[in-house]
Amino acid sequence: MSSASLTTNMTDPSLASSAGPRWKNIIVIGASVAGHSVVNGLAQNLPGGYRILLVERNEFVHHNPCVVRSLVRPGWDMTNFTAPVRQDTIFPAGSRHRVLAPNRVVKLRRTSVWLEQPFEGVDEIEFEMCILATGAQSPAPIRPLPGCSLEEWRAALRRVQDDIAAAQSILIVGGGSVGIEVAGEINDVYPNKRVTIVHWDVGLLHPSDSGGNTAHTYVPPRTPNKLRKDLEGQLRARGIRLQLKDGVDFEAAKGSGEWGGMPGPLGGMRTIPLTSGGKVEADYVFNSTGNRPNADLVRWADQGSLTTNGYVSVDSYFRVRTRTPNSPLVGHYYAIGDVCNSPSWKTAEAAIAEGEALARIITSRLRGMSAQPYSPPGRLLESTVLLGSAGGASIRRFPIIGYIRSEGSVREKSHDFHAGKNFFSRFRGQRRFVSTSSWSLAT
Repeated sequence: MSSASLTTNMTDPSLASSAGPRWKNIIVIGASVAGHSVVNGLAQNLPGGYRILLVERNEFVHHNPCVVRSLVRPGWDMTNFTAPVRQDTIFPAGSRHRVLAPNRVVKLRRTSVWLEQPFEGVDEIEFEMCILATGAQSPAPIRPLPGCSLEEWRAALRRVQDDIAAAQSILIVGGGSVGIEVAGEINDVYPNKRVTIVHWDVGLLHPSDSGGNTAHTYVPPRTPNKLRKDLEGQLRARGIRLQLKDGVDFEAAKGSGEWGGMPGPLGGMRTIPLTSGGKVEADYVFNSTGNRPNADLVRWADQGSLTTNGYVSVDSYFRVRTRTPNSPLVGHYYAIGDVCNSPSWKTAEAAIAEGEALARIITSRLRGMSAQPYSPPGRLLESTVLLGSAGGASIRRFPIIGYIRSEGSVREKSHDFHAGKNFFSRFRGQRRFVSTSSWSLAT
């Protein structure tokens, strides 16, 4: 099904049920991988009288791992790695659960939320539980801006493709998985362009020990040295320069010097100052300095529920916790995925695991049974990072043995960026999506 044919659920009279029973609502805010996974886990297992309301601010969702290629390779902005968020794509025909998209929650209260657009004739919706799965925001267009249409996002991707094609020397700020994979894609398509990655840590990804997670912060697990050394070796062999233990201060550069502190095309070769005192010559700057949790709703309701680095603080049952007495968010609110400080890398695999675990926790609670606290499975410490269509590195974790390299995992991800198992399979509505051979990265 084409994701260009979108409708607004709020205008479909067949979905109105204001004259029906008074539902016990479970509101899920965010329809990306974490939110969609908890919805799928709950939809067939809730007791009668309970109803899911899935609220999504955009008209579509996308499979984020594919974006690195769409930023670089001409034509990939039209590749079908998006899906409309609609009643008929999320839930089967006749379901009591509802999709509210595009719509957004604008205020959190103790047992209700306020919507930007009314649903069933009202702006305020009462709930039994509310699940925050609002994800994180990366520098656009790595992820679409809030409220962005599909065509607007595709146009933004095409602009980046054109800008990269025109550049001679590209500076990538941030050596996490996105920065690494974009560097690999650029080298794959344009092997003669100069590419430099500047990264704050001693190695790519996150090899340093920054301490463990606490109630007041989020710290990602350390990256195994086998993975980052493999990637560093492949990148250097391709002629990509790595500037480690260094950084670029965008704010300090604004309004001063010849660069101006802005990412994107620079209109000619410019000198980019590094925090170490060094310099890089570039005519294009790509900013991939990580994700910012979409936690503004929580910040406005109770700042004490945020960690020092901006994540929603949760316990091992994903319940929102706070330092604020009588917080409106305690007791009825949960958070999963990129927005919270759950102890995992922020990946699609982790978001799926958290969504499925929270569905089990809530189902047990509603049935009066004890629930098991969440502990991330060991497989979430496995990782695969691609370097274009013919490269990359992967590690798998085994008991006693520890981490080993896995070329098979690189080939598996190279087939479709795991879109078949992590994206298309989530859509269980009346209208289904099918992954086809056009997903192959061999082009």
